[in-house]
Amino acid sequence: MIVMKFGGTSLADAERILAAADIVRGRMGRKPVVVVSALAGVTDLLIRAAATATGGPPEATEPILAELIRRHRWAVSGSVRSAAKRHDLDLAVDALFEDLRQRLRSVRVLGEGTPRAADGILATGEILSATIVTAVLADRGLPARALDAREIVITDERHGAASADLAEVEARAAAHVRPVVDAGEVPVLGGFYGATPDGRTTTLGRGGSDTSAALLGCALMASEIEIWTDVDGIMTADPKRVTGARTRACVSFADAAELAFYGAKVLHPASVAPAVARGIPVRVLNTWAPERPGTVVAIASRGGISLVRVSSRTLRIDAAFLAGVAAAIAEDGLPADLAAACETGVGVALPTASVTPSLVERLASRGAVTVAEGQAVVCVVGHGLAGAPETRAKALAAIARHAPEMVVLGGSTGSVAAVFPEPSVGEVLTKLHRTLFEDEEAAA
Repeated sequence: MIVMKFGGTSLADAERILAAADIVRGRMGRKPVVVVSALAGVTDLLIRAAATATGGPPEATEPILAELIRRHRWAVSGSVRSAAKRHDLDLAVDALFEDLRQRLRSVRVLGEGTPRAADGILATGEILSATIVTAVLADRGLPARALDAREIVITDERHGAASADLAEVEARAAAHVRPVVDAGEVPVLGGFYGATPDGRTTTLGRGGSDTSAALLGCALMASEIEIWTDVDGIMTADPKRVTGARTRACVSFADAAELAFYGAKVLHPASVAPAVARGIPVRVLNTWAPERPGTVVAIASRGGISLVRVSSRTLRIDAAFLAGVAAAIAEDGLPADLAAACETGVGVALPTASVTPSLVERLASRGAVTVAEGQAVVCVVGHGLAGAPETRAKALAAIARHAPEMVVLGGSTGSVAAVFPEPSVGEVLTKLHRTLFEDEEAAA
């Protein structure tokens, strides 16, 4: 058995949905379980609709709803051949949009969008997608059955960022999913959402469809989890910024998580943990080129960073200084992207939006503070950095040539990260990639 997760870009329109159906057909011998994201861009539209219903005029949600309806109608009309099945699917889609209207109306009446209400609205994207994909598979002669993830992915009550109860997911998957597979059918579930034990809809956070796939893969002891997207796998760099980027044959789970943290968008880090626990391989594949094998050093980057430096005013070694700076940052629950420290000074890379005046004021009570906005983190990740000193030296030398603001080696055994001014990141990525990958392959 395998779990196949199709992301939004793989379900962007009727053409992509039909391509996904052909891919599923080719995997029927491996007993696929299909997990789908919302169609590309739909979650963002639903977020806008929820926000507009909370604070906008009553008519403001209508253009957003019209766009959502138009996109799903086009997906249905271009992907289902049977007029009877298309009619039935139109009715099902209409019913889901009527439910969405009621939810938005309730938010407007209350004048407040609670996290619980937001989850009910946002889950609509994946529910619509699963409904359409199931119908398309059936129309193409595949025995597909839609399952409601709220009956299987049981979570806690943290609306917007819920965590699943893996033991309960295992029990529910055994009761609801495995019998469908054993009957020779293809279960289709929306990712990203689940429900509390008493049935209230929850969502797993952005990227949560990967988490859904990993949870089901673990619960069903799948032989592999496939993540279908719009690139050939995890690449050596962002192909939109580095023209020479290429696919890596494999990366470790730890490397994939670290790359995701520093900006790589192919694999969501939350999806890694359940798969690691069971040792289930995750393969990233391209719906535009399904014949390619998919995904060991790679480069990721993330902008919108401020570099905050705090220097001890006494310049004396003081153990309490480091603890005080850490406590001031922890008070806001802030995740530091990078940190470098000695007894008399600390440098911390933080998301710019989190560097508030109150944080700066607290840090200033500990020492002299400078804040450099407009920065970005570039991270080189791979086991080669830990196991081969010459590779590590090459990465450090390549980074040093571009005058980083701060460099950190050793946060994990297989990464080196640096802070650069954001306008220079494109050039830095290109030159790092050339040094670490292209020159090496040319020499070979």
